[in-house]
Amino acid sequence: MKIRAVKGIRNAHYLENSAVDCEVLFEGEREFVPYTAMQDDTAPTGQRICEELQSGKWGEIAPVTVTPELIAAAKDAKKREIEAWRTEQEALPFTFEWNGHTWNAGPDSLARLYPVVMASKSDTARDVMTWGDAVNQQVKLLMPELEELAAAMAQAVVERNDEIYRRQREMKEALNTLKDLSSIRKLTIN
Repeated sequence: MKIRAVKGIRNAHYLENSAVDCEVLFEGEREFVPYTAMQDDTAPTGQRICEELQSGKWGEIAPVTVTPELIAAAKDAKKREIEAWRTEQEALPFTFEWNGHTWNAGPDSLARLYPVVMASKSDTARDVMTWGDAVNQQVKLLMPELEELAAAMAQAVVERNDEIYRRQREMKEALNTLKDLSSIRKLTIN
């Protein structure tokens, strides 16, 4: 592959990913064209431009320019990470204690239990139902106890989701206090 000869490079500045945006005037051309040079470029022309930029032949490469828009975009991206974390946490199963047993809880457990509780209100419903606890021990429950289990599970979900919500708010409040790009990017989501 032929290497295009370079007559000039101007307006070189680093990007966040360590690439360099610049304008290049190639031999035989009359106008500079935008070019993004990357250290790991496999094309011979790209490698040549990187070498020339690094040599200093065309002047200093300007550092990354952190603009208010870049800060705002980074904060928005981090907010989306926080919101995704909340959604993920709320979907996870967990366990809770009720009536001497450890029970599975979470959206899936509630979805399984809810139809059984609704059916228990029917005139043809059984008096006793067997429900497996978190270690798959079969527990016989009277229908009113099954309703109590559902209520206790729903309460456990509400309490856990409230903790998740509070943590989400703490992370967003911490994010709002950050002013520099590096700190925003380093904010840990957990």
